[in-house]
Amino acid sequence: MKKEVRTVVYDEELRMEAYRFEGIVQPFPGHFHEHYVIGFVEKGERILSCRDREYAIEEGSIVLFNPGDSHACVQSDEGTFDYRGFNISKEVMLDLAGEITGKRELPGFSENVICDEEIACHLRPLHELVMKGTGGVSEGGKPAIPAFVPHSELWKLHGYQNNLLTLYFN
Repeated sequence: MKKEVRTVVYDEELRMEAYRFEGIVQPFPGHFHEHYVIGFVEKGERILSCRDREYAIEEGSIVLFNPGDSHACVQSDEGTFDYRGFNISKEVMLDLAGEITGKRELPGFSENVICDEEIACHLRPLHELVMKGTGGVSEGGKPAIPAFVPHSELWKLHGYQNNLLTLYFN
């Protein structure tokens, strides 16, 4: 049986936590967080319950939780669950919303599960950079991710308009 591995890294520059769960078999009983969660499934199939709805999540699913969204999940296949995610504080989200929309108001995700290949292709490399402690910047000092990057300079340099915040927030 594969060993469960849970890794968590806090990036001081980006002011966010990234984590990776590998080989998970245990169910996650109902709980909520005081922060935003943006995550993606790398392997496995689960049934996720959130806000009175059930979702089948699998490889490629992007999971979005607002602070206070009560959620739970259980494995729905015979395998294990591999998942990567970001925990983003309300304060950081306020800063991002202010930079992107001009209004310093807490946004809210309108959906809890999405399938968006464009966003998914940017989440993994950003996650890998945060896990390495590089602050979303490549070795040459250039911004490495042109999508969801909670750092004002990276937003400005890329001028990325179709980002996660404007697409999936109320």
